[in-house]
Amino acid sequence: MQREISFFLYNILLNMSVKSIFSVVLFFVLSACFAQERPQILTNLARNDGQSGQIELAQPEHMEYLLRMQITNNRIQEGIPGFRIRIFSQSGQTARQRADETRVGFMRNFSGIEAYQEYNMPNFQVFVGDFRTKSEALRVMKTIERRYPGAFIAPAIIVIK
Repeated sequence: MQREISFFLYNILLNMSVKSIFSVVLFFVLSACFAQERPQILTNLARNDGQSGQIELAQPEHMEYLLRMQITNNRIQEGIPGFRIRIFSQSGQTARQRADETRVGFMRNFSGIEAYQEYNMPNFQVFVGDFRTKSEALRVMKTIERRYPGAFIAPAIIVIK
C-alpha cells in the first residue's frame, strides 16, 4: 500500500512544472513555520490571561512621552477635525461689514445652524455649521446652495456639542 502511494506521488511530481513544485514546497515550509509559532503564542496568552486578566505590553519609553503629548494637545485644542461650509469670502474696505451682514442674514434664515465670521488675511469669511463628516455637510449644503451659490465645504476644527 505504501509503495502505491509513493508511486502515485512520484507520478504527480513528474507531471507538475517547476513553479508548481516550488509553490508546494514553499507552502509546506511556511505551514511548518507557522504551525510551530502559533501554539507558543496561544500558550503565552492563556498563561498571562489566567494570572492577571490582562496582557502586558512592552513598548519603548518614548511612546509614553508621545502619548502624553497627544493628550495635552487634545486638551489645548478647542475642537475636533470636521467640516464647515464657506458661504462668503471677500477683501476690501467694506468686506467686514458685508461678512457681518451675511452671517446675520444666514442665522435669520437658517436658525438651527451656527455661523462663524473669520478673518484670514486679506479676506473676511463666513463659515456655517459644525459637521463631523463630509456627508453631513453635503446634506446641509443642498438646502443652502440656492441662496448661497458659491458655497463650498472646507475642512475645519469644529466645536464639540
